[in-house]
Order: sequence, then structure tokens, then C-alpha cells
Amino acid sequence: MGDLLEVSTPRGLAYVQYVGKHPEYGHAIRVLPGFFQARPQDWTSLASQPGYFTFYPVSAAVSQGLVAIAAHHPIPSGQELPTMFRRRGAIAPDGTVLTWLIFGHGPETLRTTLSPEEKRLSIASIWNHAFLVGRLVEEWRPDKGPRAAEFSQVQHVQSEPENSPASPEPESPRRMAHYLYFPSAKAGKPVATELRKRGFEIESRRSGDEQHWLVLATHSVAGENAEHTRDELEQLAEQHGGTYDGSEVAT
Repeated sequence: MGDLLEVSTPRGLAYVQYVGKHPEYGHAIRVLPGFFQARPQDWTSLASQPGYFTFYPVSAAVSQGLVAIAAHHPIPSGQELPTMFRRRGAIAPDGTVLTWLIFGHGPETLRTTLSPEEKRLSIASIWNHAFLVGRLVEEWRPDKGPRAAEFSQVQHVQSEPENSPASPEPESPRRMAHYLYFPSAKAGKPVATELRKRGFEIESRRSGDEQHWLVLATHSVAGENAEHTRDELEQLAEQHGGTYDGSEVAT
């Protein structure tokens, strides 16, 4: 605990600090503000800055060379791994978060409106490396709310006009495999059940990094439906504290 991890981004070097391991979500990091063109010399100044918390597979990222351990610094008082988090509950079709679940002390508490203090709570979600870099680049924070791009992918899909002479033939269905990661088998089970009901073929198993639970969902899809499916799966994963980690053409 206390290691400062260096993350390369399109805007420069960014830094996060490893703060410990949550019993359900795994490795936790504190995201520090700012970008640097060279490794800082004054770690005390950087490490003393307040940050928000999220979950990220630190050991796997270090071993794969995705991040580098740049330095070590004691975790400042008041910036330790928090005991209270929030996670998304119900989400409207347009991506609006309708309810939040506050947890950490006793039973989860359902909220339709967050207090100013609750809006500052970190969101319990496991991020892969690409997702972490994306949020670093846009300087996202929990109190900003969901990213606009998170729930609007399908809005950016534009089809050719029906009367266009250059309109291509409809795309043939293809087999797609989607990767959804969760902090535990218990968290992934309801997602696997729901996707089976929707016609997906499901394989559930421990992930390759031995830190998370993988729900591998395979189905046939064509054209714009692929983008719509990805959007729906991302929402579904986040509702259950997981992460949608993309798709590939199934063999």
C-alpha cells in the first residue's frame, strides 16, 4: 500500500496510488489529479492531493507492463480506502441513473436523490486499463455523474438514407462474444441468468488474472444491433458492480 503507479495517457503521465484491497471488489486505487510530461520530483506534493477511489487489477496491470511503479509514499490521513461507496441501481433507457445504492455500514440504502455528501462518494466499479485511461483523460470525477459517452453510443450510429443509391446490402449476422467482469461469482450470477433469458450463450468462470469473475456472453448479431447490444451490456454490467470489457468476433 502506498505505491504510486504511473499511467501513460494521450495527455501525459498520470498517477494513481494503491490503497489496499476491498474484500469484494479487489484492489483499490486513489486517482490523483493532473498530467505530467516527465516523472515528478516532488511526490509529497502530488500524494497530498485529494483523490477519488475506484477498483483496478493492480497486480495484473503491473505484471503486464500497463502501469509502472514510480515511487512509494505513505497514504495521507483521510485518504485511506473508504468504508462507504455507492453503486448504480436502476438505469433508464436514455442512460439516466434513477437510483443509487449506498453501502459500507450495514444493509445497502436505496436513494433516488443523493445528498451533497453522497454525491462525493466514490462509485464501486472495477475498471480495466482502457477504461481507467479514458476517465483520466477526461478528468472524470464521481460528483460529475456518468460520462455522456457511457450511455449514448447508439446515438452516434448513423445509417444510410433508405433512398441512397450507394446504400450497402444488409450485413449478415455474425457471432459475437462479449466480456463482462465482476468482483465475484455472486455478483455475476444474476447477469448470466438475465442474458440467458435474452438468448445469449453464457460461460461463467474465474478470469485469467484470478481476481475477477468473467461472464462470457455469445450471440448472433448484425449491423447497428451490435452497437446497441454493447450499450445495453455496459449498462447491465455497471448495474451489478461490474465492467463491460468489449467484444470480439466469436470463432
